[in-house]
Amino acid sequence: MADLVVRGGIVVPSAAAEPFVGSVVVEDGRIAAVRPGSEKITADAVVDAAGCLVIPGLVQAHVHLCQTLLRGLADDMDVIEWLRLRVWPLEQAHDHQSLRASAMLAVAELLTGGTTAALTIESNLHTGAAFEAAEQLGIRATIGKALMDRYEPGTEMEVPDSDVAWADQMALFETWHDAADGRLRVALSPRGPRNATVETWRRCVALADEADLRLHTHVNENRAQADLLGASPEGRDVEALASWGALSPRLVMAHAVWLSDHERDLARRHRPHICHCPSTNLKLASGLAPVPGYLADGLNVAIGADGAPANNRLDGFEEMRLAALIHKPAAGPRAIPARTAFDMATMGGARALALAREIGSLEPGKRADLAVVRRDRLHTTPAGGADVFSELVYAHTSADVDAVLVGGRVVVADGRLVSGDESAIRAGAEAQQSLLLARAF
Repeated sequence: MADLVVRGGIVVPSAAAEPFVGSVVVEDGRIAAVRPGSEKITADAVVDAAGCLVIPGLVQAHVHLCQTLLRGLADDMDVIEWLRLRVWPLEQAHDHQSLRASAMLAVAELLTGGTTAALTIESNLHTGAAFEAAEQLGIRATIGKALMDRYEPGTEMEVPDSDVAWADQMALFETWHDAADGRLRVALSPRGPRNATVETWRRCVALADEADLRLHTHVNENRAQADLLGASPEGRDVEALASWGALSPRLVMAHAVWLSDHERDLARRHRPHICHCPSTNLKLASGLAPVPGYLADGLNVAIGADGAPANNRLDGFEEMRLAALIHKPAAGPRAIPARTAFDMATMGGARALALAREIGSLEPGKRADLAVVRRDRLHTTPAGGADVFSELVYAHTSADVDAVLVGGRVVVADGRLVSGDESAIRAGAEAQQSLLLARAF
């Protein structure tokens, strides 16, 4: 007898496979079978997916859990103002309790919206609180402390001592890497190429190679900042990363809006992953990353919502939709088809997190990370003749998610979080935001 079966839905195994009516059988946290047809399968628990779509959980490759308490506090600014006037002061005012409340709120939003895995960059302090929230609520997360031991012009960032910052990083690695049956992992996340010293970058590269960790950083998000830093002896962001040995398939570059021709050539040769964050790039007026070109170059592109003060939502469906839409005016209506956008939001993220063998598609042997999406909405009707991928990308929203499994555990049911108390999470966030604002300003 199976542990659980998701029964009777339209199963969407991946962007590369055709949907069919059937069931997903779960045993020991993994997908034991994906069966077409209406066969009754005996199981200890049943998730009724009749009339719904059953999809791989969305995978977001660039999120800041620590920033969710900042939602609505940094609007209508460019990224430099946004950092200097709001994000740095507020992040630096976090204590363990406020960062934990922020991460709890973020994880709850991600899970109820169908995102089952995320790659995140947190603050330079209290990153353990983000791991605690992810452990408690059940998301699959690869979390990095924002390593910042170098002053970046224009941001007015406080710079911690390099050895102290690295000691904290190593403590996180020893405590949290591969925790919760491998559901939680540590990434190495200098906040940007110029937010960390060359020595810190080299420490990161060495540890990433030794322990098979992901490197994760912001790259060429704002044009003025990219040009300013590019005039330094180290050159532009991607050039600097290459010179330090950081430009490799281990690296996930968030944004990558303003790469030069030479940087594009370096990326083609060294094969980093790119995370496209369309809402943030629009809201902060950063520009449009040349994603169709990156895909044509053979680079893996994932999707991420970034942080709540830059978005203001952590809605993977919204990012998937925008990723498909915003490139069409310049590159044509088929620049990023719906199937490609869906692949970016699922397998693209899995590849970026180095989890392509574990998640990102519904296949026997993979972790049972999936979402059940309701179709009985006004905005998805009629659905009978629609292409399922077009429906998912252009019509659905995170509010349509009915059930979510992570590693075979039901964490969302009937559209509500069941791995935590939503009311308590919201109340905690409200209370901690007030305390955070009092400390910061």
